[in-house]
Amino acid sequence: MTIALALLAGATSAQEAGGSRDEAYFGDGRVLVAYFSRTGNTQRVAQAIANETGADVFRIEPEVPYPSNYTECTEVALAERDNNARPAIANAVDNMADYDVVFIGCPVWWHTAPMIINTFTESYDFSGKTVVPFCTYASTYRDETLARIAELTPQADHLEGFGSRGTTTGVSQWLSEINAQWTAQQGGTDAIAAPAAPATKGSAVTYRMDGTRTDAGANRRGVYIVKDGQSTRKVVRGK
Repeated sequence: MTIALALLAGATSAQEAGGSRDEAYFGDGRVLVAYFSRTGNTQRVAQAIANETGADVFRIEPEVPYPSNYTECTEVALAERDNNARPAIANAVDNMADYDVVFIGCPVWWHTAPMIINTFTESYDFSGKTVVPFCTYASTYRDETLARIAELTPQADHLEGFGSRGTTTGVSQWLSEINAQWTAQQGGTDAIAAPAAPATKGSAVTYRMDGTRTDAGANRRGVYIVKDGQSTRKVVRGK
């Protein structure tokens, strides 16, 4: 099986303070980009998000490093998935309670998020926060991985996720769109423009966490956003 192995390079510390930003995001709330990356792809996207939003950055580091050999790494990742493992994390976010918006990113490993993401999400309380999933992938299972990150943080609000094959193309546009979504959720004035023919009460439309529309009658396991007229709610199915 192909795994989208993201590369990890260069940062000198696991948690880094954000820089300045030209545009206000998320009402000037505190933003964290937390990511796991093995060889650089997910890190590249994480850094682009941080550069744009001025977010702090936290690199999720396994206590036991994954093998550098690709085949050996895939075998370890598969065993962790099949055994529902929780790989230990070597570091911790110093001040998670201070953040309003948390981006969580990872590569796609064996059709889903690496099990170390389970460890991370189970280590903190995301109540009252907004979680934004992102991932990097080689060919497929983008939507499943984004939905899995959302599913692992059911106590949080969520915004549309982002998937990339390791490039940062589209990051700026996506951030502007979800910033507008966040503002709308908070009851702000910069809400997303309403469609020409808005849905009426009783005509619910279901969206995946990446923002794509899906069959409202589908009963697949996952987290979905249901819009019914002016009402929006999050639904967790398959539990």
